[in-house]
Amino acid sequence: MQEAIVTPTSQTETITSETLSFEEYLRQFSSREGIMSEWLGGEVAIYPVTNNLAHQRLLYVLSFLLHYFLSQKQLGQLVFMGLPMKYSESQPAREPDLMVLLNEHADRLRPTYVEGIADVVIEIVSPESVARDRGDKFAEYEKAGVPEYWLLDPIRSEALIYALDAQGTYERIPLDDEERILSRVLPGFAVSQAFLWRPTLPDAVELIAEAQKLG
Repeated sequence: MQEAIVTPTSQTETITSETLSFEEYLRQFSSREGIMSEWLGGEVAIYPVTNNLAHQRLLYVLSFLLHYFLSQKQLGQLVFMGLPMKYSESQPAREPDLMVLLNEHADRLRPTYVEGIADVVIEIVSPESVARDRGDKFAEYEKAGVPEYWLLDPIRSEALIYALDAQGTYERIPLDDEERILSRVLPGFAVSQAFLWRPTLPDAVELIAEAQKLG
C-alpha cells in the first residue's frame, strides 16, 4: 500500500492522503524511528520529538518505583511509552508515557498495543504537549473510563492525580500531609513530590530505598 503523505500544520503533522485504519497505522508507523505519532481515529498526527532531560529523568524514576511496587505487590504490570491504547474505532488511540494494567486486565495487552483501557494512564508534560495532556487527553481518558489519570508536569513541579468518581467524572486526589502522591487504583503507592522533582537523577541506592517505603 502507498505510504500516507504527511502535511505539516502549526503544531503537528497530520496524515491527509487517506484515512488509515488502526491496523494500517500499526503497519506503517510502529517501526518508524525518530518520530512520535498517534492514531486519531483515522488521521495520524506526527509530533515533534524534543530532547527533554527533565522528562527523561522523571520517566526513569517513576517507572522504577512503579515496577518495583507492582512486582512486590503482584498487582499487575507496567507498560512503557510507544504502545497505543486502542479502545474505540472512532476515538484516538493515544500512546501514554506509562500505563498500568492490573492482573485482571492482563489480557488487554497485545504485542504492539493495548486493546481497551489501562487502569492507570500517566502522561509526563513536555513543553510541546501541555495543551494535549491537560486538555484533549484529559477529556478523552475521562470519557473512555480510564480509572486514574496521572498528569505530571516537571516544568511546573506539579503532580495532578485524577480518579473517576461515582458519576464517571474525574476528581483530583489530594496529596497527603507529607505532600505525597496517592493512588486509589494502587493502594499503598505514595511517593513524595520532592523526590520526583529532584534536579539530579537519584542513584540506585536512593531509588531502592525510596521504593522500599512503598506500601
